[in-house]
Amino acid sequence: MNIITDINFLDFRVAKLDFCVNDNPSHAKQATVRTEFKVRHECKGNRLKVHLTIFFKDKDAPFSIHLEGVGLFELHRSFTEAEIEELSHSHCATMMFPYMRETIADISRRAGFPPLHIPQIDFNQVFKQQLSPANIHTLH
Repeated sequence: MNIITDINFLDFRVAKLDFCVNDNPSHAKQATVRTEFKVRHECKGNRLKVHLTIFFKDKDAPFSIHLEGVGLFELHRSFTEAEIEELSHSHCATMMFPYMRETIADISRRAGFPPLHIPQIDFNQVFKQQLSPANIHTLH
C-alpha cells in the first residue's frame, strides 16, 4: 500500500471538546495523566471520515478533557474493509494527532494551567498490538 499516492488528507475539525476544571484536585502529588483514545471511521465512496477521540479524567488532576477530532481523507483507489480499518487506526490517526495534541496544549494553557503536551502515540504499534490474538477484543 503506497499511502502517499493513495490518500490525501483534506481537512481536520474539532467536533467535540469538553474541558472541565476539577473542583478539588489533589495538590499533594503530581497527577499522572493517563491518556486514552479511540478511533472509528465512516467511508462513503472515495471519502473517508476518521473520528479520533482523546480523553483523560483523573480526580487528582486539575482538569479533565474529552476531545473528538474529525479528519476527512480522499481515497484514490478502492480499499478492502480491512485496509480501511488499518488505514484509519494507524495512518489517519497519526496524521490527525498533531492537531489534537496542539488543541489540548492550547486549551489547558488558556484555562490558566501550564500547557499539557500529551506524549506521542505510535498508532501503528497500537493497531498491531490490538490485532494480536490476546487483544482482539479490545479493538475499537
